[in-house]
Amino acid sequence: MLEMNKKSRVLLIVFLVLSIAIPHYFTEMSERKYHIFYQGLFFLPVMLAGFWFGLRGGLLVSVGISVVLIPFTVMHWNAFSSADFNNIMEVVLYIAVGAILGILRDRELLHQQRLREAESLAAMGRALSSLAHDMKTPLIAIGGFTLWVKRHIDTGNPCHEKLDIVVKETTRLENMVKEMLDFARPLELHLVDESIDRLIQESLAVVETVAKARQVKIQSHFLGQIAPVPLDGMRIKQVLINLVVNAVQASPDGETVMVACHQERSRIVIDVRDLGSGITEDRRELIFSPFFTTKKEGTGLGLPIVKKIVEAHNGSLEILDNPDRGVTLRVILPLLQK
Repeated sequence: MLEMNKKSRVLLIVFLVLSIAIPHYFTEMSERKYHIFYQGLFFLPVMLAGFWFGLRGGLLVSVGISVVLIPFTVMHWNAFSSADFNNIMEVVLYIAVGAILGILRDRELLHQQRLREAESLAAMGRALSSLAHDMKTPLIAIGGFTLWVKRHIDTGNPCHEKLDIVVKETTRLENMVKEMLDFARPLELHLVDESIDRLIQESLAVVETVAKARQVKIQSHFLGQIAPVPLDGMRIKQVLINLVVNAVQASPDGETVMVACHQERSRIVIDVRDLGSGITEDRRELIFSPFFTTKKEGTGLGLPIVKKIVEAHNGSLEILDNPDRGVTLRVILPLLQK
């Protein structure tokens, strides 16, 4: 239904352009007032295209009208007379109006989309917070009682191994609950001057065990000395650990994950590069959506939390293709926090 609606709009715009252009061409030049009227009517399809299809539609129709009018302008060219100048200015105005209306429409659509996303995330956050709080207490009780029972059972008892599984799965569920709460809660940053080099090294030390288990090497590269920056150190370490763990898990055995950091004008750039299979274009936005994951045991909240923390620091998160294979997740943080 939406596609038919779009098609009918396109046909209407084409019909309007032709309906105005045909009499414009076949009216005698002596009837100057009619030509002025036709030129004014051309703004109607330009405005409709900008309002319906944004910047691309507005520019496409305005340029199309300009192309349609080129033969008319050439046929009636009169040594750059006032009428010729008026025709040229009309073409410029068509393009300007199409571009301005298109930009305004695109901004409005983007604003509406962000509002919808914010409302959706807020509702999801409230639901997750309620669910996580309800799960937290029973999980603590299960874990505590399981450990108590485990201590009172001999190591050789067959139930001992099963209790280990219960403890392991309970811990995994507790980590999931923690991620839910981290996603649902509003971030309160505690900014102090932190050495970004030190935060990276401490984060890599945490991930080292995971990397060794997968036989993946981690290399770090720091370009120049970076002065301490106001950051929430614990949150930034959470970002770095999450990104590096993802890079390690995405890389085949024996490969190397590269973590690089440098200062670029008034911002810090941190790159985490893997040598995995990469991320397809259709998944690049989805990976930052809550609960989207390609892992068997993932919650799909890791990268949304990472993005939330980075944006809370007035930074941004980018996905870049590597020259050979894999991707680089780039964290950009401002040197000064507002």
